[in-house]
Amino acid sequence: MHMKEKTLLLNSGKCSWGKCFACGWGKLDSPRLGIHELKKVIDDFFHEIKDEKIGRLKIFASGSFLDDAQFPKAIRKYVAGKCAAAGMELVVESRPEFITKENLEDFKGAKLAVAIGLESGDDAVLKKYNKGFATDDYIGAAKLLHENSFRLRTYLMVGLPFGSAESLKRSVELADKYGDEIVLINVFPHSLAPLYELWVGGKWKPLDKKQFEETIAPYKSNPKVETDFNNFSFVPRFSRQKQVMIKGASEKELLHPHFEVWQDYICRFYEIPKEKKTVLFLPCTFTKPYYNSKLHREIAKIVGNRKNLHLVVLSSPGVIPYEFANKYPFNSYDWPEWEEAPEIKKRYISVTEKRIENYLRSHKYEKYFCFLKPSETFIALEKSCKKLKIPLVNCLKPETWEKIKGEKNPLLLALDDLEESLENI
Repeated sequence: MHMKEKTLLLNSGKCSWGKCFACGWGKLDSPRLGIHELKKVIDDFFHEIKDEKIGRLKIFASGSFLDDAQFPKAIRKYVAGKCAAAGMELVVESRPEFITKENLEDFKGAKLAVAIGLESGDDAVLKKYNKGFATDDYIGAAKLLHENSFRLRTYLMVGLPFGSAESLKRSVELADKYGDEIVLINVFPHSLAPLYELWVGGKWKPLDKKQFEETIAPYKSNPKVETDFNNFSFVPRFSRQKQVMIKGASEKELLHPHFEVWQDYICRFYEIPKEKKTVLFLPCTFTKPYYNSKLHREIAKIVGNRKNLHLVVLSSPGVIPYEFANKYPFNSYDWPEWEEAPEIKKRYISVTEKRIENYLRSHKYEKYFCFLKPSETFIALEKSCKKLKIPLVNCLKPETWEKIKGEKNPLLLALDDLEESLENI
């Protein structure tokens, strides 16, 4: 469809089921809004778009718009009336049990499509997913919608740990038979969902873009099919209850599952900003986030407004693009170098080398710089670059290091080297 669309988020109450394996939205407490509060949100939204020619309005409510426990009938009728008056199609989400003849009466006169998160057309998969309904419930809802001249939009998940190519094929066939639109969605787990724990535990990984495209390739020619690789701008998030201070210099801290999840994300899903043509690898600091430390504040002054320069920190969590510096766990760890035993130093080099190599294979720059003292971190970076035949320039001159290596916070005394190097970029 080529009509202009708008999306309205209506946070009122929560999903009445809230037990799906990959979803955490239903576990979030959201106060139910009253009729007057909801009308104000809706009126404000329609006022904002009054001069736009909108063909379709999608309402997302982290649950079911047809559930009385979330939204009263009066609001459903109110939205339907406003969309009908504007000649606008309305798309809402609902579980099948709320798609009843009585509830559909609320949308009389409106162009309506109801989206059902079927996830899979395989009942065995639905049971493992803990969806709380079966394919027969979906089929019944589909027939009822069509009997009332409404449309059905079906969400299917791609990459479920207990799914398969065959179950996806059956799912698309079912949605094609009974629905009007199909959305193939890459599975990214919500931080409160059980599936997230599988990722943290290293037992499952979401599909990257290439894997996703290969999986959905057989269905892209179907005119009903839409695809959605990253449906909610996913980044790894950990609930406050699961956030911990990761402190120590041992294998346990180096390979902490929270670091591993982020490194997987940074290498397989993160995209460096397009304007960043040159990378500058920097050391970590005791102060977190790094940009609050004296060293990084001074570096920021030298870097100035060089928008093409990408700052990336190397540390025990791995490779940390600067835009994530204040994200957990990068703002909640401490690697005390004085606790490092000889064996953990070797292990640090091998683990960090591999993490850097994975990052550099995934993300390309035109030029590669670092500002690092001779250390395990620099050794790991240098080995990675040599292996990948990447020319690396260390902005710290060897002769400068010889003069300052015994000083406290020595890199603060070598900032002239950094400034000179950056001026020559």
